[in-house]
Amino acid sequence: MAPSVSAILGPKITMVTGAMFLLCYVTTFLRPLTETLYLGAVAQGIGQGLIWTVYGFMLSTNSSEKTIGRNTGIFWCLLQSSLVSGNLFYFFMLRGVDVLPEGSRIFIFVVLIVSAALGIVVLSLLRHPWTKPKKGNSHDLMAQSTIKSDHQGPLEAITAMMRLLFSRKMMLLLPTYIYVGLDLSFYINVYGTSLGYTGRFGELREALVGLNGVFLGVGQIVGGLLWAALGRFSQKRGRDPALIIGMLTHLLAYYLIFLNIPGNATLGHTNDAPYIGSSPSPALAMLCSALLGFGDAAWINQLCALLGTLFKEDCVSAFALFQFIQCATTSFAFFYSAYLTMLPHVIINVVFACVGAAGYCFVEWEAASETIRKSRRPNGIPETKTLLRESRSELPIYTDLYPTKTPILVVHRQQDFDVNPAQLTEFL
Repeated sequence: MAPSVSAILGPKITMVTGAMFLLCYVTTFLRPLTETLYLGAVAQGIGQGLIWTVYGFMLSTNSSEKTIGRNTGIFWCLLQSSLVSGNLFYFFMLRGVDVLPEGSRIFIFVVLIVSAALGIVVLSLLRHPWTKPKKGNSHDLMAQSTIKSDHQGPLEAITAMMRLLFSRKMMLLLPTYIYVGLDLSFYINVYGTSLGYTGRFGELREALVGLNGVFLGVGQIVGGLLWAALGRFSQKRGRDPALIIGMLTHLLAYYLIFLNIPGNATLGHTNDAPYIGSSPSPALAMLCSALLGFGDAAWINQLCALLGTLFKEDCVSAFALFQFIQCATTSFAFFYSAYLTMLPHVIINVVFACVGAAGYCFVEWEAASETIRKSRRPNGIPETKTLLRESRSELPIYTDLYPTKTPILVVHRQQDFDVNPAQLTEFL
């Protein structure tokens, strides 16, 4: 739905609309009723789908290939800082409280409503990427024409998305999308629930559930800052090393969780001992939370940077497919998580982590090889004798633009293009 809505309303209005849906979701908790909570859940899903799909478009169109890794890391760091601040806020507000008083509940959700309203104001002040083009830069001229081509009708947007879904690169990235959804379900649902159900943590059980979100946020922030700082290095050396580091971090976290948490803690309250020692280690449990957050930052940052670079002309459709597959996988994982112990969860995630990393690396290496082939041509110009279409006007031949054995025929007519001949020569 998001590509069609974006085609009708435009990217900025779509993000503002999605934020309004999220605001409606938060307000349902001021007076929680069964009907309003279900409607609020629907509103949350619609709002998240709209925002996260168009977010990729706004990020990619406001970034170049050199800066998209840095910008993605900064965005992810700022986003995940809410895990730290939010969980600490709830921890101190609800410390020592068994039943949430009505006054505290209203205060908490009023703070959230005000934050959501401020977010809507900020999104409404965003500038469209094409409203202020840089003059005299041929690459920006090409970027502007690319962005303009993204203005499609609703049916064209859906058709483009379905065409992209069955492309070779998108099919190779499919296991990566699935794993990101499984990982999201694991650290939000499975692991946090297991901490609360592990009786041998004693009185720390409830506190560890809240601190789990804090340490997840710390790992996400550290990962976001690291990948933002190494954005230019990743652009030169490739993004696959960062994703492999994220995969290895997650494999280590899964192994430590398997050893530290009782296997049946995912199903309900248990006093069973873990595989190591007589009692689970709270410090090791929080280390695993930080490792899950750090690894997730690597996966999300590198995947978003690749999508923004590889599918720049169809970035709305690419991010829509990513969000659809991720959310569908997360929903399915939420369903089966109530029936599996910890070991099957770990095995499923490990398998898809390896397969997803392999698919990502293959696409990344293929894109890098294509870039190298293009860079070996004179000035990066495609191997063709005629660069522009014919016209009935005079056909000038430029033979001194760059040294080649064969003269290049350049046909132009000023009214046919958005650039004038001087800009065309500068581009060549």
